[in-house]
Amino acid sequence: MSDHIADRGTLDTLTHCIEIEPPVRALLVEDDSGDAGLIAVRLASLPNAAGAEAVHVTHTRSAAAARAVLRRRRFDVVMLDLSLPDARGLEALHQVRSAAPGVPVIVLTDSSHDELELRALRAGAQECVRKPPPDGGTLYRILRRARERQQLLDELDAAMRASNAAALRWRLLAEAGELLAACRDSASAIRAVARLLVPDAADCFALCLAGDDETPSLVDVEHVDRELAAGMRGRLEARLALRGANGDTLVADVPCAAAEDGVADALRAELSDLGVACAAAVPVRVDGRERGLLLITAANGRGDASAHAELARALAERVTLAVERARVVHRAERAVAARDRAVGIVSHDLGTSLSTIELCAAALLDPAPQPASGVRDMARIVQRAARWMRHIVEDLLDHTSLDAGRLALHRRPTPVAEVVGAAQAMFAPAAKAQALEFVVESDDELPRVDADASRLLQVLSNLLGNAMKFTPAGGRVVLSAALGGDPAGADAADAPLNTVRFTVRDSGPGIPPEELAHVCDWFWRSERRTREGTGLGLAIAKGLIEAHRSRLHVESTPGHGSTFWFTVPASGAR
Repeated sequence: MSDHIADRGTLDTLTHCIEIEPPVRALLVEDDSGDAGLIAVRLASLPNAAGAEAVHVTHTRSAAAARAVLRRRRFDVVMLDLSLPDARGLEALHQVRSAAPGVPVIVLTDSSHDELELRALRAGAQECVRKPPPDGGTLYRILRRARERQQLLDELDAAMRASNAAALRWRLLAEAGELLAACRDSASAIRAVARLLVPDAADCFALCLAGDDETPSLVDVEHVDRELAAGMRGRLEARLALRGANGDTLVADVPCAAAEDGVADALRAELSDLGVACAAAVPVRVDGRERGLLLITAANGRGDASAHAELARALAERVTLAVERARVVHRAERAVAARDRAVGIVSHDLGTSLSTIELCAAALLDPAPQPASGVRDMARIVQRAARWMRHIVEDLLDHTSLDAGRLALHRRPTPVAEVVGAAQAMFAPAAKAQALEFVVESDDELPRVDADASRLLQVLSNLLGNAMKFTPAGGRVVLSAALGGDPAGADAADAPLNTVRFTVRDSGPGIPPEELAHVCDWFWRSERRTREGTGLGLAIAKGLIEAHRSRLHVESTPGHGSTFWFTVPASGAR
């Protein structure tokens, strides 16, 4: 008894190890009851390897009934008699194949229809079986082989479609890469790429990119419905507040983090009601930061999500390269322009000083003797010209050192009164000569600052010189030093309490908003101002402050003067 149970357990284990093949779902279209009954009986009594039913047979008697059943249910194979009451010969085959294109058809014929069998195979039948049908095992193998053959054909067809789709994607990616590489205007190139992809590879392409000082923001939408695309683009720009004064898209007034979050949220919100079957959205990064979102969609189940995700990632990489390349080109152009301006400024200023020295030297060499007072006057002129030339050279050397990161600071605990007093002594005579009110405000109990005293004095000298240069007679220039967090400044909350805040404020004409972001650029000089200068003073001050691990702040209202301020850590606050 126990041996018998053990045998049954072994048999059950072996049965579970056998891969249970699903039964073949067959549709029999046969108007002859005798042939239909014989086929049904032979197949019904045949179990598969696991003992389950091998074939499920559904019987219909006409082509019309077969078409109706094929619309409602899925079958693995159709056994079709070519002599039906409503469709004879190949007409029956055509009707069945049109109703179920992917289902293999086995034709049932009489032995006298050799030509018809050949024509049926040419018309798409997988196999021909003559009546009376063979035994159940042979018929089952025919049906199973037809199902497996069709599965292989379907897999091959799917592989071919996937291969063609991949070839199309890579061709489009190559063309997109060429467009993005050839066009200096990344916005125009992305617009061309969007039109290249839609509708060949996608039903919708959308890109939102938050801009910055170097790159304008970009919103681009392409859809198979052009009117829908235009409406979506307008709504996205409005939602992200990306409208500039000239119609250009900008986010200068939107905090970068908020703009980046809004990009993804707004894009998904606008596309959520399209009813797409698959979508791929990937972030777009510029200079290592996530700045936007690129999305590709396909409706009606076209393609698969993984393929679209791969395409979206590849496009995002190319868009990133194009934007970064445009930024590099823009920076290079700015650098070349700055170099040209520097050459022009330096050559002009040095040339003017050299001309002055040359004229004075020619006067001194004149055979007619100059009076002693005239000689002294010319010596003073030569001295001033030489000092100005030395100032230009020193500014250029400082620029080179700061630009290369080679500027060395000699930081030590420095009394604030020492630096402020030196600045007051230097500029009080100049303020008096220009009829300016020069005010120095400094707390007596300020802590020492951790700074290079000479470089700190150089910063204050550049800021005070700039303030006095542009403040008209009768105006006011204020130099103040106070503990960080002094509420007198609009941005004082940025200054920690363990710092000293230095401020230079003037009552001059102020700085126009469009120039405010450039006043500290190398070699920059406003086209509206004709005063002399190399355009290096504020840039050097900014670089020296940053070398002290701080930042130069600029606040200005046209007609109400300007304020420059920075903080320096108190000694021991590092």
